[in-house]
Amino acid sequence: MKFYQLFLSLLVVGLVFSCKSKDPSVLKIYVRSNNHILTPDATVRLVGDVSEGTPEYFEEKKTDESGVVIFNLDELFSTYEKEQNAVAHFTLYAKDSSAYYTTKNVRAKIHLTSVETIILDD
Repeated sequence: MKFYQLFLSLLVVGLVFSCKSKDPSVLKIYVRSNNHILTPDATVRLVGDVSEGTPEYFEEKKTDESGVVIFNLDELFSTYEKEQNAVAHFTLYAKDSSAYYTTKNVRAKIHLTSVETIILDD
């Protein structure tokens, strides 16, 4: 009887720890002016770097009032196969009211929140 209870408790504990949910894949970008001030309402484009093995990806958003934009990449990472390295490489384009974009290469990993800061050129 004790063996049965021990086996049942180990089985329950194993199921509880194996069914944990996975964290979302998020890329959080801080956009700062050349004076290092967070820039609200800046345009940010995220483009997948196909030469690095990242699937085609394009998304454009505006920063919120605190100069932050968040890209949820769960849909992109769902296209990856299990054997693939779950790292995505991107080119980040950002601008405020200027005519030209500032660029930066960034990367994100599956089930992690990656944080990057881009400082806008004049």
